[in-house]
Amino acid sequence: MSNNQQSRDNARFGSGMRGSLGETGWTRARAVLSLGMVLGLGAVGTMAAWSDSATATTGMFSTSSVQMKIEDQRPTVAYVALTKSSMRLGESTAGEIDVQNTGTINFKWAVAKAFTGPADLVDKLTMSVHKTGANSGSTCTGPVITEVDRILAAGAEETVCLQVKLASDAGINARFKIADLGFNFTAEGVVPTP
Repeated sequence: MSNNQQSRDNARFGSGMRGSLGETGWTRARAVLSLGMVLGLGAVGTMAAWSDSATATTGMFSTSSVQMKIEDQRPTVAYVALTKSSMRLGESTAGEIDVQNTGTINFKWAVAKAFTGPADLVDKLTMSVHKTGANSGSTCTGPVITEVDRILAAGAEETVCLQVKLASDAGINARFKIADLGFNFTAEGVVPTP
C-alpha cells in the first residue's frame, strides 16, 4: 500500500471519528491519545534500567543453652538429706546430691550456703563440698573440692557430698536454736576456645 493511500485512509478515519465525536470530543480524544504516547515513552524509558539480585543462604543457625538440674529437679529442689536435730558442738551432718548438666554446652558450676535462722547458730555452721558421694550420714569421706568453679560437660552429671558442721566453739547462745539449710547452685556456660 502506498504512502498516499495510507494518508487518505488516516484522514478518512480522522474525519469519521471527528464526525461521530463532534469537535469537542475529537479534541479530547486527541489529547488522551497524545497523553498515552507520553506515558508510553516514560514506561519504555524505565524498562532500559538493568537490575539483578542474588541470595546467600547459610546452614542451620541455633543458640546453645545452659540448664542445671539438682536431683532431677529445677528450679527448686526438695532436699532433705541434711536434716539433723539436737546437734552437739563439733558434730556434722552429710548427704549426697546429684548435679546434672541438661543443657547443650559445658558449664562451670558452684554452690554456696544460704542458711537462714538466728545469727548465733548460722554463723557457727560451716559447709564443705566433697568429691565423692560416699558418706557415713554425718561426714563425707572424699576429699574436699577446692575449685571455686567446677566444669561439667553437657549431658553429664556428678554426685557430690555436702557436709555441714557445727563449730566446736559455738557458745551458749547457739543452744536450742533452729536453722534452715539452703544451698544456692549456679551454672555459667563455658565458651569453647577457637
